[in-house]
Amino acid sequence: MKKRLSLHDKALLAMREAVREIIERHKKEKRPLAVWDPKAQKVAFISPEAALRKYNKEIGPKKKDSMAE
Repeated sequence: MKKRLSLHDKALLAMREAVREIIERHKKEKRPLAVWDPKAQKVAFISPEAALRKYNKEIGPKKKDSMAE
C-alpha cells in the first residue's frame, strides 16, 4: 500500500525535480549556473557538473518512483 503524500511533500518533490531539470538543461547547453554564495555574500557562477554533484550529495540521486502518490 502506497503512503499518501501531503501537499507539503508534493511541493518539495516538485521543487526538487524542477531544480534537477534546470541543472540538466544548463549542462546540455554548457552554461554555468548562478548561485548565491553565503560565505562571500555574492553571486557565484558554478559549472552544472559541480551543481549536480552538490545537489545529489544534499538530496540524493534521482529515483524512478520519486513522484509516486
